[in-house]
Amino acid sequence: MAEIWSSGEILKIIFPLMSVQDLASCMRVCKQWRDVAKEDYFWKKLCAQRWPSMFKDKRPPPIGASRGYHKLYMSLCRRDRGALPVPRLSFDDIEFYVDIWLADRSVYSDVVPGSVLRSGIINPPAGICDIMKDHLKSLSCKMTIPVNPRFKLFSENIRVSLLVGRRDDDKVASIIDKSGFDYVDGPACRALTYDYLRFAPKYPFVSEIRAWIALLLVDSQDDKMDDKRDVFGIEVDFCDAANSDCEVLWLLDMLDWK
Repeated sequence: MAEIWSSGEILKIIFPLMSVQDLASCMRVCKQWRDVAKEDYFWKKLCAQRWPSMFKDKRPPPIGASRGYHKLYMSLCRRDRGALPVPRLSFDDIEFYVDIWLADRSVYSDVVPGSVLRSGIINPPAGICDIMKDHLKSLSCKMTIPVNPRFKLFSENIRVSLLVGRRDDDKVASIIDKSGFDYVDGPACRALTYDYLRFAPKYPFVSEIRAWIALLLVDSQDDKMDDKRDVFGIEVDFCDAANSDCEVLWLLDMLDWK
């Protein structure tokens, strides 16, 4: 039995019964298993299961099969886009214009350098909830700034505008121009809203990407005060499409700059 096992014959019986994920895992066990599991017979069967139209009516092998069905399957299923090139912008090249109104009264207005927004809130105030503390510690490419002096959040008649400007050519693009906040996440102490980004005409097929803005709130022990809590910070987030500094900068570079 050991002799049969070492020859790989049993593996050739078991491997065709496995799913793609299990077969890929077996390839990492040892060199023998990898060599057996890479045989085209198994992967041609998996290709036929996933894309049966490729094998109808005794058609010739599909394009790419000459490299092997394992490579064909993996290349068609691979979703990674590889590393992005170095962005043309940096956070030192941009600044953000933030304006918030309650009714017709401006309660917050500031020009925030990109490097400041990216550095985040270093010293959170006392009185914030534990969820907010954990949230601020875990931020990666979400950008936050402290609000000083604080203002109280009223859920009605609030409007927020967020523009971004380039220092190299004095152009400006709109990120958010929105009235009202879509919802207040009470336990997390955040009021959130979003707007769809507007891209330059040379990117006609890029759309439906959202920019989020959140007002960070001091915790309230009184449920009746949920819509009247102090705002101590503002957070900007492009998590729908950008999860690193490089991705955020490329996203901003594609905006419709005026």
